[in-house]
Amino acid sequence: MPVHPFDFQINPHVFSTPELEALFDEQAVLQRWLDVEAALAVAQGKLGIIPAEAATEIQAKAQLEHIDLDSVREGYSKSRNSVVPLLGGLRRACQDGYGEYVHYGATTQDILDTGQILSLKQTLNILERDLLSVEDICMQLAEEHRATPMVARTHGQQALPITFGLKVAGWMTEVRRHIERIRHLQGTVCVGQLSGAVGTYAALGPQGLAVAEETLRLLGLEHDPLSWHTSRDRIAELASAFALLVMTMAKIANEIFQLQKTEIDELREPSLSGALSSSTMPHKQNPVICQRVNALAKHVRAQAGTVMESSLHEHERDPRCLWAEWLAVPQLCIATGTALHLMVGVLSGLHVRKEQMLANLHQRKDLISTEWLLFQLSNKGLGKNKALRKIHNLAEAAAKNGRSLKEMVLADEEIGSFFTLDDLAPLDQPEQYIGHALEIVDQVNAGIRRQRQND
Repeated sequence: MPVHPFDFQINPHVFSTPELEALFDEQAVLQRWLDVEAALAVAQGKLGIIPAEAATEIQAKAQLEHIDLDSVREGYSKSRNSVVPLLGGLRRACQDGYGEYVHYGATTQDILDTGQILSLKQTLNILERDLLSVEDICMQLAEEHRATPMVARTHGQQALPITFGLKVAGWMTEVRRHIERIRHLQGTVCVGQLSGAVGTYAALGPQGLAVAEETLRLLGLEHDPLSWHTSRDRIAELASAFALLVMTMAKIANEIFQLQKTEIDELREPSLSGALSSSTMPHKQNPVICQRVNALAKHVRAQAGTVMESSLHEHERDPRCLWAEWLAVPQLCIATGTALHLMVGVLSGLHVRKEQMLANLHQRKDLISTEWLLFQLSNKGLGKNKALRKIHNLAEAAAKNGRSLKEMVLADEEIGSFFTLDDLAPLDQPEQYIGHALEIVDQVNAGIRRQRQND
């Protein structure tokens, strides 16, 4: 019976995806362990450590379809070892006594760790694919909206004009750095393990290192001659990178959530046609997916912390830490991958409300351009600090009395003579006060295009 949302069948894929569920499905996990056993047998057969016929038989039978899973299930009810019952099923499936060569010289953790790395290698490929999709969508959004004016907000308050393209360019550069991190992880994490009980390869005999190297080559993994049974920094680095990645997705989702608030209404996540967001308020269009991404991010951070804490191993083997890591990693991968997958959908259908952005930019009328006025006044010989205090007082009075800042400036005895009404016209065109925003967007887009061409 399904007890976790990852496994729900009536309301599936709320916090997961079919692709990631399939990757961490129980039978997929068992098959990866069998794949490791098959590769080990093939390598040993090639090196003459076990009969070639045994290697062929083990490889042929190392498929779940050949295993009596009922007997394996019964075996697990009597065993506390993670792989022994499955190995028993594989041995029984092999003909002519060749099952005796199954798991020859390996230890349980070799199989579990290498199987986990195989799943992480696939996870990294999925994340890279979806990150590239997010980057591509952001490039299009940034280019389309490079000059779409909106108000920037600092400390939760309206600040100065920017463009929506500039905001998206910020998202895009973070995504690019995550792509580079994922590619780095593909080089550092995809290292298998086959060093025996305490990392000496003793049971594998004189050709132990050669067996391990060939086995991992067959699996498409790198080989480190030094055991990493208790050196888990690679997994901890991956967990940290996943936490960083999902926080960027959560930040983008939160930005959309904030800008979809009724009083702002500048962005809207795509909604399903005819779908109800609320059970009692038909007028609402809730940003459900963005909220879901933020919920997933909380769990990723928690699981990343578990993995980090589980790096503190004792001596040459410490299952207390291993089991905590093994429990956390599938959840970490599924939640990270799902958050990224959801953001692909949100960003690809994002509704950008340009008119509302412009309206919000003009909401405070000429008060939004006080920075421009500050430096205009500073250049009149008043000095920046004195000009700052003067404009602050005038802006406060204008807001309180419902008057325009221009009126207050022109009527002021101290500074009114410095300006004409035409001089202050830029106060009514805040969308023109965007600095180098367009140039920055163009440079960021061009830089990422070059990087994608070199990928």
